[in-house]
Amino acid sequence: MTSTAHCIDVPLLSFIFRKTVDLVQRAERAGVEWITVHGRTVKQRAEPVDYDAIKTVVDSVSIPVFANGDITQLSHVDDVCSRTGARGVMAARGILSNPAMFAGYSQTPLDCIQTWVDIALSTGLSFSTFHHHLMYMLEKTHSKADKQVFNTLGSVSAVLNFLELNYGIK
Repeated sequence: MTSTAHCIDVPLLSFIFRKTVDLVQRAERAGVEWITVHGRTVKQRAEPVDYDAIKTVVDSVSIPVFANGDITQLSHVDDVCSRTGARGVMAARGILSNPAMFAGYSQTPLDCIQTWVDIALSTGLSFSTFHHHLMYMLEKTHSKADKQVFNTLGSVSAVLNFLELNYGIK
Protein backbone atom coordinates (compact mmCIF):
# COMPACT_ATOMS: atom_id res chain seq x y z
CA MET A 1 0.00 0.00 0.00
CA THR A 2 1.37 3.42 -0.90
CA SER A 3 0.72 6.68 0.89
CA THR A 4 0.72 10.11 -0.68
CA ALA A 5 1.84 12.89 1.64
CA HIS A 6 -0.25 16.03 1.52
CA CYS A 7 1.35 19.32 2.46
CA ILE A 8 0.97 23.04 1.91
CA ASP A 9 3.20 26.09 2.35
CA VAL A 10 1.50 28.90 4.31
CA PRO A 11 2.84 32.47 4.53
CA LEU A 12 2.47 33.89 8.02
CA LEU A 13 0.12 36.85 7.77
CA SER A 14 0.85 38.92 10.89
CA PHE A 15 -1.93 41.42 10.32
CA ILE A 16 -4.51 38.62 10.22
CA PHE A 17 -2.62 36.18 12.41
CA ARG A 18 -5.75 34.49 13.78
CA LYS A 19 -6.80 33.67 10.21
CA THR A 20 -3.39 32.10 9.61
CA VAL A 21 -3.76 29.86 12.67
CA ASP A 22 -7.32 29.00 11.58
CA LEU A 23 -6.09 28.14 8.08
CA VAL A 24 -3.38 25.86 9.44
CA GLN A 25 -5.87 24.11 11.74
CA ARG A 26 -8.34 23.64 8.85
CA ALA A 27 -5.53 22.23 6.70
CA GLU A 28 -4.71 19.76 9.47
CA ARG A 29 -8.36 18.67 9.71
CA ALA A 30 -8.43 18.28 5.91
CA GLY A 31 -5.60 15.74 6.08
CA VAL A 32 -2.45 17.77 5.53
CA GLU A 33 0.38 15.73 7.05
CA TRP A 34 2.85 18.57 7.58
CA ILE A 35 3.06 22.28 6.94
CA THR A 36 5.69 24.95 6.34
CA VAL A 37 5.24 28.40 7.84
CA HIS A 38 7.21 31.43 6.77
CA GLY A 39 7.71 33.85 9.64
CA ARG A 40 6.93 37.04 7.74
CA THR A 41 4.88 38.38 4.86
CA VAL A 42 6.26 39.33 1.44
CA LYS A 43 6.17 43.00 2.50
CA GLN A 44 8.26 42.11 5.58
CA ARG A 45 11.06 40.47 3.55
CA ALA A 46 13.74 42.79 4.96
CA GLU A 47 12.46 42.49 8.52
CA PRO A 48 13.43 39.83 11.07
CA VAL A 49 11.50 36.58 11.10
CA ASP A 50 8.75 36.41 13.74
CA TYR A 51 9.75 33.20 15.55
CA ASP A 52 7.13 33.69 18.26
CA ALA A 53 4.42 33.66 15.59
CA ILE A 54 5.82 30.42 14.14
CA LYS A 55 5.82 28.94 17.66
CA THR A 56 2.15 29.89 18.04
CA VAL A 57 1.35 28.00 14.83
CA VAL A 58 3.42 25.00 16.00
CA ASP A 59 1.52 24.98 19.31
CA SER A 60 -1.85 25.18 17.54
CA VAL A 61 -1.59 21.87 15.63
CA SER A 62 -0.37 18.32 16.16
CA ILE A 63 1.12 17.81 12.68
CA PRO A 64 4.80 18.61 12.05
CA VAL A 65 5.49 22.27 11.26
CA PHE A 66 8.61 23.37 9.40
CA ALA A 67 9.91 26.91 9.87
CA ASN A 68 11.03 29.00 6.92
CA GLY A 69 12.87 32.33 6.87
CA ASP A 70 16.50 33.40 7.19
CA ILE A 71 18.01 29.91 7.31
CA THR A 72 21.40 30.82 5.85
CA GLN A 73 23.75 28.68 7.97
CA LEU A 74 23.56 25.19 9.36
CA SER A 75 23.79 26.62 12.90
CA HIS A 76 20.45 28.37 12.33
CA VAL A 77 18.62 25.04 12.12
CA ASP A 78 18.96 24.04 15.78
CA ASP A 79 18.38 27.61 16.95
CA VAL A 80 15.16 28.03 14.97
CA CYS A 81 13.85 24.59 15.95
CA SER A 82 14.59 25.30 19.63
CA ARG A 83 12.93 28.72 19.53
CA THR A 84 9.81 27.60 17.65
CA GLY A 85 9.34 23.90 18.38
CA ALA A 86 9.36 23.30 14.62
CA ARG A 87 10.31 19.79 13.48
CA GLY A 88 12.64 21.13 10.82
CA VAL A 89 13.32 24.03 8.49
CA MET A 90 13.11 25.04 4.86
CA ALA A 91 15.79 27.21 3.33
CA ALA A 92 15.32 29.23 0.16
CA ARG A 93 17.89 31.99 -0.32
CA GLY A 94 20.27 30.19 2.05
CA ILE A 95 20.32 27.05 -0.07
CA LEU A 96 20.54 29.10 -3.29
CA SER A 97 23.70 30.78 -2.06
CA ASN A 98 25.12 27.61 -0.59
CA PRO A 99 23.68 24.33 -1.87
CA ALA A 100 26.15 22.51 0.43
CA MET A 101 24.89 24.29 3.57
CA PHE A 102 23.24 21.18 5.05
CA ALA A 103 26.52 19.29 4.53
CA GLY A 104 28.16 21.77 6.92
CA TYR A 105 29.86 24.15 4.47
CA SER A 106 29.86 27.86 5.29
CA GLN A 107 30.09 28.78 1.60
CA THR A 108 29.60 26.90 -1.64
CA PRO A 109 32.61 24.66 -2.31
CA LEU A 110 34.10 24.86 -5.79
CA ASP A 111 33.32 21.20 -6.52
CA CYS A 112 29.65 21.99 -5.89
CA ILE A 113 29.85 24.83 -8.40
CA GLN A 114 31.52 22.46 -10.87
CA THR A 115 28.67 19.98 -10.37
CA TRP A 116 26.13 22.75 -11.01
CA VAL A 117 27.91 23.75 -14.22
CA ASP A 118 27.97 20.12 -15.39
CA ILE A 119 24.27 19.62 -14.64
CA ALA A 120 23.25 22.90 -16.26
CA LEU A 121 25.24 22.22 -19.42
CA SER A 122 24.08 18.61 -19.74
CA THR A 123 20.40 19.52 -19.36
CA GLY A 124 20.31 22.59 -21.58
CA LEU A 125 19.23 24.86 -18.75
CA SER A 126 18.41 28.42 -19.81
CA PHE A 127 21.24 30.91 -19.53
CA SER A 128 19.30 33.16 -17.16
CA THR A 129 18.68 30.32 -14.67
CA PHE A 130 22.25 29.01 -15.00
CA HIS A 131 23.74 32.48 -14.44
CA HIS A 132 21.28 33.49 -11.70
CA HIS A 133 22.07 30.44 -9.57
CA LEU A 134 25.80 30.96 -10.04
CA MET A 135 25.45 34.58 -8.89
CA TYR A 136 23.97 33.30 -5.63
CA MET A 137 26.53 30.49 -5.23
CA LEU A 138 29.49 32.80 -5.76
CA GLU A 139 28.29 35.77 -3.69
CA LYS A 140 30.54 34.88 -0.71
CA THR A 141 33.48 34.02 -2.97
CA HIS A 142 33.57 37.00 -5.33
CA SER A 143 35.25 40.28 -4.57
CA LYS A 144 33.04 43.32 -5.21
CA ALA A 145 34.83 43.93 -8.52
CA ASP A 146 34.47 40.28 -9.60
CA LYS A 147 30.78 40.37 -8.67
CA GLN A 148 30.22 43.43 -10.87
CA VAL A 149 31.94 41.74 -13.82
CA PHE A 150 30.24 38.36 -13.31
CA ASN A 151 26.77 39.84 -12.97
CA THR A 152 27.05 41.53 -16.38
CA LEU A 153 28.15 38.43 -18.30
CA GLY A 154 25.70 37.65 -21.08
CA SER A 155 26.50 34.20 -22.41
CA VAL A 156 27.34 30.68 -21.28
CA SER A 157 30.76 30.92 -22.93
CA ALA A 158 31.54 34.18 -21.08
CA VAL A 159 30.53 32.59 -17.76
CA LEU A 160 32.58 29.46 -18.43
CA ASN A 161 35.61 31.57 -19.38
CA PHE A 162 35.24 33.62 -16.18
CA LEU A 163 34.91 30.50 -14.01
CA GLU A 164 37.97 28.89 -15.60
CA LEU A 165 40.15 32.00 -15.32
CA ASN A 166 39.12 32.83 -11.73
CA TYR A 167 38.41 29.45 -10.13
CA GLY A 168 39.80 26.74 -12.39
CA ILE A 169 36.28 25.45 -13.08
CA LYS A 170 35.87 24.05 -16.59
